[in-house]
Amino acid sequence: MRRTHLLGLTLFSFAFAMPAWLLAQTDAQQHYGKKPERTIQANPGENNPTKGIDETDQTFMKEAAIGDQAEIQLGQMAQAKASNPAVKSFGQRMIKDHSDASDKLKNIAQTQHISLPIELDPEHKNTAGALSRLSGPQFDKAYMQLMVQEHTKDVNKFKQEAASAHDETIKQFAAATLPTLESHLNEAKQVAQQLGAE
Repeated sequence: MRRTHLLGLTLFSFAFAMPAWLLAQTDAQQHYGKKPERTIQANPGENNPTKGIDETDQTFMKEAAIGDQAEIQLGQMAQAKASNPAVKSFGQRMIKDHSDASDKLKNIAQTQHISLPIELDPEHKNTAGALSRLSGPQFDKAYMQLMVQEHTKDVNKFKQEAASAHDETIKQFAAATLPTLESHLNEAKQVAQQLGAE
């Protein structure tokens, strides 16, 4: 199921490891401070909604939720701003695959009574803002470089969670999602290489 998310934003994670020039554009915005994250409460009436869920697993799920939102929003941006057909195609795949992953994660969160963020954190918003000022070939290179960096981090995080998550359902989710993320990383590297954006 696809969902349209507010255009705003970085890199499952999760935080984007931005290129130095892109990071420089966002540094000046950091002094505004972070606003409290809005979340979806799976079961507001539950007195202890996260009882029994390891804190590390909860953190992973919340970062994954933000990462999915970021990938979807950036994918939508790529549809509007990219000039290279391969970049547009990659962006479309990000929208589809991360919408699917987001739906699965929300179902798990509801079952486990975990509240997930429903909007991006300041870092991702800043990155999206920086990318939104680019277009055409300049956007293509910056976006694909970001996608390589992001998915490198995502793959590592999902590998760790698939191996060491305390909750079996979350462990299975990480393990099942990992091959898709690895495929994203491989494709991102190929497109970035074509663009000279490695």
